[in-house]
Amino acid sequence: MERQLVLHEIVPKKSREFKDELNDIILSLDLPKYANKTGNKQFTQNQKLSCVILYFKSKLSLREFCSYFNNETIWPRRLYLKYKINKSSLNRWIKEFSLTFIKQILEITIKTESPEILGIDGTGISSTFKSSYYQKRLQEFGLNPKSPYHKLDVICDLQGKKKIFDFTFTMKQYNDKKQAKRLFNRLKLKNITLIGDKGYYYFYLFSKMKELNNILIVPPVNKGEKCLHNNIVRKQFQQTFNEYQDLYPLRNNVEGVFSALKRTILTKIVSKNHMTKKREVAFKIVIYNMKKNIAMQFLFFKYCMFLNQNYLIFRGKSINLFKN
Repeated sequence: MERQLVLHEIVPKKSREFKDELNDIILSLDLPKYANKTGNKQFTQNQKLSCVILYFKSKLSLREFCSYFNNETIWPRRLYLKYKINKSSLNRWIKEFSLTFIKQILEITIKTESPEILGIDGTGISSTFKSSYYQKRLQEFGLNPKSPYHKLDVICDLQGKKKIFDFTFTMKQYNDKKQAKRLFNRLKLKNITLIGDKGYYYFYLFSKMKELNNILIVPPVNKGEKCLHNNIVRKQFQQTFNEYQDLYPLRNNVEGVFSALKRTILTKIVSKNHMTKKREVAFKIVIYNMKKNIAMQFLFFKYCMFLNQNYLIFRGKSINLFKN
C-alpha cells in the first residue's frame, strides 16, 4: 500500500538518511579528485572528507573509530575504499581542510533556508573534563577552582529548523560585543529580525544591521550617564525594542539550540591543538545542521502518513488512503 502511494506521488519517499545528506554535500562541493599532482593517491578528496565527517559524528577516538570503521561498518563499501584507513592518515586529513572550507560546507547545509527571525548568543565549552570522583573530592575539601573554557557564539534560526547559520569559536572568553561584530560583518542575509540579550547593546551593531535593512532587538541598558554623541542612535535602539517587544521571548530558543548541540554532537572536544579544536567544532556544527535536515524530512513523512488518521490533503483534495 505504501509503495503504491509513493509511486502515485501521494506521499513522499521515506525519510532521508545520513548517507543521502552526506552525498548531497559532496556533490555540491565539486572537489577535485586528488589534492596532490604527485605522490600517494590511494584516497580521493571526497573519500577523505567523508571519513572526517563520519569520524566527528562517531564521537570516538582515532584508534577506536578506525577499528570500528574498517571492520564493523559498511561505509568502506559505500565510499568505494580500496584500502583501510589508519589513525595517522585520518589525523592528517583533518588538518588538510581549512576553517574557510568548512564554512563553505556550512553554507551548503543552510542554502535552502529563508529565515525571518534569528537569534544570537554565546556559551562556554569546557576545555578540561574532570571525572565525577575528582569533582566530588574537591567539594569535600571545600574547593571550587575555576575551570577554563572556550567561547562559542552562534547565529541560529528561532522559528524553523533551529539551524546554525554562522559561528565564532575562540580559546579565550572574549566579550559578546567583539564576537558579534565579527559575525555581523560576515552576515549576508537581509530583511530579517535578529534578537539578542543585553550583552549586545552596542550602537555599532545597531547601525550595521540598519545598513542591511535588518532589525536588531536588544533590551536597552541604563548606564546612568548621558550619551552625547549617539543620542539619536540610542533613541532609535529603544524605540525598536519597544515596537518589537513581543518577539523578544523567542530569544530563549537559542538556549534550546545550545542544549541540543551539547547533548547530541558537541559533548566534548577531543582535539588538543587550538586550530584542530576550531576545525572540530566547525565540523560538528555542520553535522548538527545535517541531522536537522534529516529530522525534518522524517517528521514530514510521518505527518503525511498519519494526518487525520485516514486522510491526506493532496493538491487541495482530501484523499482516503484506506478506501477500497
